Amino acid sequence: MVVQTVYGKVEGIQTGGCNVYYGIPFAKPPVLDLTFRHPLPPDPWEGTLAADKGSKNPIQPPTKYGMKNNSLDCLYLNVFVPEGLTKPAPVMVWIYGGSYYEGGAGTNTEGSTELVYDMSYFAKETGCIVVTFNYRLNVYGFLNLHFLDDKFDQNNGLYDQIMALKFVNENIAAFGGDPQNVTVFGQSAGAACILALMTMPEASGLYQKTIVQSPCAEHFFTEEESEKNTKKFLLFAGVKSPEELLYLPENELLSAAKRYYEWTLARGEIRCAFSPTIDGVTLKECPKDAVKASKVPMMIGSVTEEGNLFINPIPTILLPVLQAYLKLPPRKSNLPYKKRVSDALTEHVYIRPIKDIVENYSGQVWRYVFDYCTPDNKFGICHICELPVLFGLDGIMGNPNDEESKQVGKRARKIWSDFAHKGDPGWKEGTGVWIR
Repeated sequence: MVVQTVYGKVEGIQTGGCNVYYGIPFAKPPVLDLTFRHPLPPDPWEGTLAADKGSKNPIQPPTKYGMKNNSLDCLYLNVFVPEGLTKPAPVMVWIYGGSYYEGGAGTNTEGSTELVYDMSYFAKETGCIVVTFNYRLNVYGFLNLHFLDDKFDQNNGLYDQIMALKFVNENIAAFGGDPQNVTVFGQSAGAACILALMTMPEASGLYQKTIVQSPCAEHFFTEEESEKNTKKFLLFAGVKSPEELLYLPENELLSAAKRYYEWTLARGEIRCAFSPTIDGVTLKECPKDAVKASKVPMMIGSVTEEGNLFINPIPTILLPVLQAYLKLPPRKSNLPYKKRVSDALTEHVYIRPIKDIVENYSGQVWRYVFDYCTPDNKFGICHICELPVLFGLDGIMGNPNDEESKQVGKRARKIWSDFAHKGDPGWKEGTGVWIR
């Protein structure tokens, strides 16, 4: 099916019960002088764009959970349209996590349609049009270079997200979607980004509801903190000015990012190394606090053992050092020491901030706790474990192909779908529910 967008025609493919449009540009490629700038609208194209393969992912260092097939030219989105829609459908826009450091919505293999976040099944099951997109990460998305040179913009990754939402607002009706019923949902750093977007005037009116999954809600730096971090990064990169970063080979820039990331861990910094900056302009105050004044209906929650993903791989002998670094007093219980440290991390980073938001939120808010993981997940009900179950996807922290996982996934998709369609997940506002 060919769709006319405001920038040109696109033609997707039929797969998984959906018409899928891969790799649609929503901004100009952020290359050369645009590398560290806020995104600009894409140039119109002539003819029909073949939206039949996934884009590259954002530039990121090689890691266990990171994405391959990376490029600076990464600002593309994917649209999953369930077949047989008879009226404008609710729209769900996904923002991936990855500690602001890694992740992507493209493909790990050049020219492939095998996306990491293939939302065709989720779209078909929920009856929603689903949009996924890339945004810039690490140095390119969130390093504060602006205080050194105003030719470099601040919090570029957040503005990539706003540009994608603007594209959805302008074009989703042509795909069969309702631009007045858009739910933004995301997990981890992606969820924290949603809290930030909810406080930014530039994003106002581009969505009507939010689902905030396991946000690292306090992972933002003050201007002073970010300036110190940037100076340290430039030291690792071996340059004296941000201008030199434009000419530094990509492998050297990523090597510096890795050293900087390890330095933040070594000094006991619990926040993500490339967390956005509260600069007083693009972000005026901490989103966790500012978001409380929002009237946008929100569903927010966590999983029961978030900390397991981070704590379980660490040798027990090193846990007292980690505990001291993170200033995490283990809960008093008879549980194994590693479990107590994991629970303390879960409480400090996820549960405590979520409770604070829910108890002080001005608009409608529903809370959930996800209490299930696939049988093959060796880390238990850990951070990210809800994604394979919710999306019905293999490979993202588990394989949800057993009958119990399918049933939990069906229940979860019903909740997400009801919220997207009706703005009501099915339980009393202001209270919580366990999903298991």
